[in-house]
Amino acid sequence: MAAVGDVPAIVEPDDGKIVLTKLSWCMPHVLPNDQEKLALYKTIESKSSLPVGYRMIQCHSISFSQTRNFTWRLSVKSALEKSRWIIVAFQTDKSGNQQRNLSIFAHCNITNMFVMLNSRRYPEIDYDDMNFTQQKFSRVYGDATAFRTKFYNVEELIYSPNIAPADYKELFPMFVFDVTKQSEKLKNSVTDIQIKTQFSANVATNTEAFAGVISDKSLIFQSDGQKMRVEYKVSKIIYNKLSGGFVSLAFLLFFIFFKKLPTFDNSFVFCEND
Repeated sequence: MAAVGDVPAIVEPDDGKIVLTKLSWCMPHVLPNDQEKLALYKTIESKSSLPVGYRMIQCHSISFSQTRNFTWRLSVKSALEKSRWIIVAFQTDKSGNQQRNLSIFAHCNITNMFVMLNSRRYPEIDYDDMNFTQQKFSRVYGDATAFRTKFYNVEELIYSPNIAPADYKELFPMFVFDVTKQSEKLKNSVTDIQIKTQFSANVATNTEAFAGVISDKSLIFQSDGQKMRVEYKVSKIIYNKLSGGFVSLAFLLFFIFFKKLPTFDNSFVFCEND
């Protein structure tokens, strides 16, 4: 519901319009039994802290054209959040146009792309000889199709996206960057994110770039003996590959993943107002 207007949700030759008459938001409501309720009361009374990690997804966009070298300073991330995955895609002449399918992207004749997190580059080696016209895109195709397997930590046969190379080229050319492996210095510092792209020819007018950034964030529920409050932490998060990821706030706040609590150390606490 972040978009303004009906255009992003409709593919229609005439001016279409969506009218919402009712909107329901279903959220899990957990009621502990007496045994668990007693354990929760004891946790609160003992002034315990409960560490919770979750993933945050942000989408950025920018318009650009008539260039063969494009540098996009995406954002500066604080130490409260650590980027883990960055997904980039492009569209041309689709913004505000209901006659164009906004779920289809374009490769725009990209020859190379990489992400900079401060001074660290991902990937470290160029996409040599990438050429979509000559069907030379196996490496970026492999990165894109392997994303779901790595993200959810499941077998490829179980969670394969089933996107054929031809469909990837013509419909879903998304560029996926795995930035989960970061140095210890980078994990505990402010991160400057830049995306650098090279094209074989000048990009057409009305071209728009999109970037989805999936980041780890952490907080703790801290008890004062009578109630729990939320404290945001700057922390080094140890990613547990066996668990498949981080616990979200689904059972506490909203949605996303149910997995296993991460481990926190070297922490510094910022408290929000009660």
